[in-house]
Amino acid sequence: MFKKSLSALAITGAVLAGGIALQVSVPANAESRPTISQGEAAYAALQVQNTMSRHAYYHAAGMNLEEVDTLWVDPKGPNAASATFASPMWVMAGLETVRNAYGKENQANREKALKAIQAVDPSIEFTAANLGAGHEWAMHTNTTPIIEVAGDGKTAKGVWYSPGVGLMAKVTDDDAEVNSVFFWEKYAADFIKENGKWKIWHLQMAYDFTPGFPKEMIEAIEIINGSLTPAGDDGPMRQAGERMAELPPGFQKPAYSYPPYSPTRPGLIYPRLPEPYYTFSETFSYCNCDSTNRPDNSATLGIVKLKE
Repeated sequence: MFKKSLSALAITGAVLAGGIALQVSVPANAESRPTISQGEAAYAALQVQNTMSRHAYYHAAGMNLEEVDTLWVDPKGPNAASATFASPMWVMAGLETVRNAYGKENQANREKALKAIQAVDPSIEFTAANLGAGHEWAMHTNTTPIIEVAGDGKTAKGVWYSPGVGLMAKVTDDDAEVNSVFFWEKYAADFIKENGKWKIWHLQMAYDFTPGFPKEMIEAIEIINGSLTPAGDDGPMRQAGERMAELPPGFQKPAYSYPPYSPTRPGLIYPRLPEPYYTFSETFSYCNCDSTNRPDNSATLGIVKLKE
């Protein structure tokens, strides 16, 4: 498993995934400790990228419950209690909370939406194959990855810019209007290897800009009086968690609330970019639950100084 086990492979520090280089580094303090080879680290980075990409596909299909049960840490394992899903507004603490709020509640909403859309189009049957009809569609791409794999090969962390779109049907009687949003946001995640597979442990979102669509972009997909005719848009949809009036049980406030863009916001790098590390106890967490969740800026990096 360690340094020379894959020396015969011509993998020397970068993996090309979808045309994007995933850089692999080894922390300086790992010299005297057993460390995975560059080939193993590169392969692990590719697997981590695949896990995050699978999250995007599951989420776009509205299959949040299936995602949690497939891609997240074992609900009966040692990492379940410390699993988190965070936004600037909340932190879902523990896998049970994630599964209930992100997974089961979403599943219940999909079933309600399917029943509601039947009033608009009675030909749609109430079957599992039609789940998602009448519900939201939120597509998040994962671009510009920076992935660091721990020197001991047990954990990894990554950040992504995640531009995307969200559409949500608003069903009233036999009308299905559509609310919309552009997502200009970022994802950060910690991954841990369980039974040979890379699993999501901590997942965090940070929004830069979330405007609604122009009316002309969505009016063609709305259904009014049972037919596809133009209708108004009463404002952008919001991420599921941001629709909550107050934090329910199992939720907590984030340690840092990343501000969306405004003319007064300074230049920030957040979430923090991954840094080479040997084992998880020697790096920061993306749980957004402690003081390590802070932005970097010109002051923290200390590279430039203001001139009076």
